[in-house]
Amino acid sequence: PFIIIGGFGTALTIITIYYAKDFISLLFCWMVIQFFANLGEGPANALLKDHVSEDEFGSASGKFNSLRVAGSIITLIIVLQIMNIYDQTGNSIWFLSGLIFLSSIMIIATIWSYSSLKYPSVDITKDNLDDKKSKNRLGNLILVLITFSFTLLAFSSLQSYAVFLLQDVLKLDNPAPMLTGVIIVLGTSIGLSMIPAGKLSDKYNRKIIIIIGGIIGSLSCFAIIIFHSPISVLILCSGIGISVGSMFGTIWALTNDVISRKNAGNQIGLLAIGFLFSGIGARFAGILIDYLNNIRLNLGYFSLIAFAGICFIIAPLAASIIKDEE
Repeated sequence: PFIIIGGFGTALTIITIYYAKDFISLLFCWMVIQFFANLGEGPANALLKDHVSEDEFGSASGKFNSLRVAGSIITLIIVLQIMNIYDQTGNSIWFLSGLIFLSSIMIIATIWSYSSLKYPSVDITKDNLDDKKSKNRLGNLILVLITFSFTLLAFSSLQSYAVFLLQDVLKLDNPAPMLTGVIIVLGTSIGLSMIPAGKLSDKYNRKIIIIIGGIIGSLSCFAIIIFHSPISVLILCSGIGISVGSMFGTIWALTNDVISRKNAGNQIGLLAIGFLFSGIGARFAGILIDYLNNIRLNLGYFSLIAFAGICFIIAPLAASIIKDEE
């Protein structure tokens, strides 16, 4: 019921943006949309624990998150084209068309999810009844949250100011083609790295995959400070994408390792704190960027990239001290 109410609620409230006439009404519409979106997403995220056996969490998490990325990229490209037509013509019907397109996707996905989901298998249901208590669960949940939060903060910070960074640092008159290239490179590298990373984490060790991903992400960030020509930026963005993809897919599997079956929805909902932390941190970074840029040209942007590189180090460190169950 949470997925149904959240899905249809999101689909309907998306259209309200069309009728927002000022910033306050737009803010209110956005809050309502986020309410319904998160109402459905939290319980939906817990479905993995319900339907997948423990020895396949990594593989399933990789497929789950890679499809999310693929859907995001395809939808983003289509909506950008619709909004580009709206920008050129000024005809508000195109703006409404973009919103209806998003609403339609939500309705179709919600109906498909409801009709296709089956009850968990008998083996998993039996495991559910014998859910083991863990003395390390709370501490491990906190460490997973820290790992997730700093990984998301690194990516969100770079993502939020990518347009300004490309325009100011690369001195591009029209950053749109470069930004499109960055989106394609990031989306492709993130999506392609999630599935193999998940499978490797099932076969070997989740912590090792997260550590390797963190090293790749950190080195890519610091390298951009030194090498920031358009070609080198695209190449290094693929490194950041591989890092984010391998870490996110594995962190999701690690989360399902830690949470209990009986309280999966409640405990996985704690990841919302990570979204809140990273969102606030990324937005406040803009103030610091402007301040440092006024001190020295592009100092703020390079500090942001260095900060993201440090976050890619902190996340694996937190994951490395998660205690394994006996």
